[in-house]
Amino acid sequence: MPEESLSKNQFAIIGEEDIALGFRALGFKVYPFSSQADLKSTLDEIMNEKIAVCLIQEDIYSKASEQINNYKYLPLPVFVPFAKDSKVGLLDKILKDIRLKATGAL
Repeated sequence: MPEESLSKNQFAIIGEEDIALGFRALGFKVYPFSSQADLKSTLDEIMNEKIAVCLIQEDIYSKASEQINNYKYLPLPVFVPFAKDSKVGLLDKILKDIRLKATGAL
């Protein structure tokens, strides 16, 4: 991939402010979650910024799954849910679904 095509902020995070801001030091573009109403514009901005991977807090991902599904068949961005605690949750379910589709077995 040519260097000039690399975006400065290829990674983003959407989450509660206290969680999301810690990722700024790692080079993530940070979108603190404020309200469900603002989420659509945040997702559009992520598309316009050509973000490659967006971590999104699991409970926000669940509330916005319908909106996120609008981007499901596009190559980028990839939305990856994460839990704010150490529980295995939605990401595990998504990975099982992908494995099932790809191989026919869990």
